[in-house]
Amino acid sequence: MNYYVVYMKKSKILKFLIVGIIILAIFLLSHGVQFNLFRVINGLPSMLDLLSRMSSPNWDYTVQVFDKLIETVEIAIVSTIMGLLLAIPFSLLSASNISPFKIMPYILNPLLSLMRTIPNLVWAALLVSIFSVGKLPGIIALLITAFLISTKLLKEQIEAISDNFLSSVVATGASSFQVLKYCVLPTIKTSAFSVFFAVFEINIRSATVLGLVGAGGIGQILWRDLNHLRYDNIATLILMLFLTIALIDMASIFFRKVWDEFYITVKDDRLYKLYQRVKPIFTSVFVGLLIFITMRNIDLNRVILGLGQSNQMILRMFNADFTYFSNMIVGIRESLFIALFATLVGGILAIPLSYLAAYGVSFSNVMAFIIKLIVNILRTFPPIIMAIIFFRGVGPGPLSGALALSIYTTGVLVKLYGEVLENTPKNIKLSLLSVGGGSFEIFQYGLFPHTFSAYVSLVLYRLESNIRTSTILGIIGAGGVGTMLTNNINWRNWERVGLLILGMAVMIIIVDGFSWFVRRKIIR
Repeated sequence: MNYYVVYMKKSKILKFLIVGIIILAIFLLSHGVQFNLFRVINGLPSMLDLLSRMSSPNWDYTVQVFDKLIETVEIAIVSTIMGLLLAIPFSLLSASNISPFKIMPYILNPLLSLMRTIPNLVWAALLVSIFSVGKLPGIIALLITAFLISTKLLKEQIEAISDNFLSSVVATGASSFQVLKYCVLPTIKTSAFSVFFAVFEINIRSATVLGLVGAGGIGQILWRDLNHLRYDNIATLILMLFLTIALIDMASIFFRKVWDEFYITVKDDRLYKLYQRVKPIFTSVFVGLLIFITMRNIDLNRVILGLGQSNQMILRMFNADFTYFSNMIVGIRESLFIALFATLVGGILAIPLSYLAAYGVSFSNVMAFIIKLIVNILRTFPPIIMAIIFFRGVGPGPLSGALALSIYTTGVLVKLYGEVLENTPKNIKLSLLSVGGGSFEIFQYGLFPHTFSAYVSLVLYRLESNIRTSTILGIIGAGGVGTMLTNNINWRNWERVGLLILGMAVMIIIVDGFSWFVRRKIIR
């Protein structure tokens, strides 16, 4: 009995200690993002006024900007296709188990990891400086994003192929080409469809905001209307984006589900062979036509001129200006505070909201539906658009970025953790239900302790993403290193741009490494 009392006392002390650490962290991070409750309260009328002015969309504007919406979708589709195609050979070279050059994975993987630390909006801003405004910088920026993500995903799929399977095929006398044809390419073919839709969902959201730096799409019109205070037009654009992204998300889920269960049954073997021959030809023609239509209005002379100017820009970026180091540290620290604040606040809010949003867990399925609907709306729009609303209320600086990213983080975590709760084995719920536990007691004493490691893992993954996002919020003046980066890109201070990108990369690598270490400990 004494041991039990001691254990309970230690457990209570540990809980109080954890709560104390969380409160202290919130206090320190609030100071870091210049959080002021009175400032937020005073800014509420301005934000509500903005929302009220946005509550009356200009429906006639839909026809005027429809071409830009189509351009946004084109940018996302073409960049995803081209990035995926480019990723296939690089995934073969970077996979440690089948690379023809054993040293290549040790060269490519660190290089690609370093490139992944640069957000696509930064790529777009740099490319606009090279090729001028238009959709070409947006296509290339998202192509880079699609290439880097697809390469990582495909490489992991290839490395997951059993060594015994590969060895058994080699033992039959198969050449390297035959191993590639019969073992590796079928794996890539199976994964490519899922990878395409996963990357496309990322790119369609990114494409909506690339126009903020002049990289084509509907974002350019959004930025113009913001500067002209045309909030009725902004409401129309946001509604169009919401519907477009929602439709694409539903189509993505549908096609991925259908693809897994799709089989073609043809009674005539000759027709089936004809289908197998025609399919790659049809696919190639369709992709080629889509790329041609998207690239048709691009000025090749401007592209050639930009490529010639890019050499000098890259050389100057590698010659980093370390006299700017102290300024960079200020911006990096601000971005870090924004990301940590948003992750902590979003992680805390996600716990009760996930309980309310999970079907079969929440005390009411109606409540779960309402919370899910709100969460889907919150996570549809990129944080940089949400930051614009807070920018109106609390002004420029890290607070608007921190609040926007906190709301977006809450939405994403509620969706992901809510799905974890819904998929938890039913015996945990039934065991507590049988002893008289209510829905909240089931969550508190059964589901939450059982899914705690998954929850922490999701929060850490979100932290990694928030670090990247926090570095670009400054592009619209919402704090962080992005403000310095945007100013120096506009001023063509490429030496300082190189230093800022290096600082961002180092910060992201450190946070990613910390996240990986913690997740590894939790899984073990």
